[in-house]
Amino acid sequence: MTSFDLTRIHRETSLRHVEYHDSVASTNQLANELLPDLQSLCPALVLAATQTAGRGRGTNSWWSSTGALTFSLVIDPAELLLTSERLPLTSLAVGVAVRRVLAVMVPSGVISVKWPNDILLNEHKVCGILTEQQAVNRRPLVIIGVGINANNALDGAPDDVRQRATSLFDVTGDSVDLTVLLITVVKEIEIAVAELSAASDTLLAELNRHSLLNGRVVTVQTGNDRRRGVCRGINESGELLLQTDGGLESLISGTVMEW
Repeated sequence: MTSFDLTRIHRETSLRHVEYHDSVASTNQLANELLPDLQSLCPALVLAATQTAGRGRGTNSWWSSTGALTFSLVIDPAELLLTSERLPLTSLAVGVAVRRVLAVMVPSGVISVKWPNDILLNEHKVCGILTEQQAVNRRPLVIIGVGINANNALDGAPDDVRQRATSLFDVTGDSVDLTVLLITVVKEIEIAVAELSAASDTLLAELNRHSLLNGRVVTVQTGNDRRRGVCRGINESGELLLQTDGGLESLISGTVMEW
């Protein structure tokens, strides 16, 4: 018996296929394995009640337990008129979408986007995003992995996770309907991706308005190098602007170590 209303998900979204499992290692991993079948079914969803080996960026893992919302959305950029120049902004656009939803759900909380792929609630991680681009028969597809700490209290999480993360339940004390949350997030992602395709200045402005790092002294790990400086925002290419002793630098990727 699934905790999700799959019929309602089909009815209230534009998804052409929903692949549901009670438990998977990683929804992104499964989406990758299913890509040859999903390429003609975009937008498609891979959904799991429990994810046992979720992945973050690089070698990072994503801890989750029962009650979290974990899914991967497979989209075809060509169908959505999303150009190759705009693709690097997909993860940030999804971050804006999730932030919009959570801001309505927790109006008393401070919801922010942390470049390049996290959503924070009161400066504790509540959502992680992992986007991957793969080609099937030379056709590029994008997998958008989303993990939201929803009904999963973090009192049973490892110490390091409890120190830096939170959940909607831990903050509000209330459980949410995961089906409703999923439908709302998927719809908002569709809106944000459409704004991204249209090169909307509003999306970038909203991103910078709610960027956690703006104006802060941050340390960013890029490969074997570390950069330290004041964050001056995110540009139209999705790069982090860092004012260092050597001038203004733009970082296309990296891990924020300190902020």
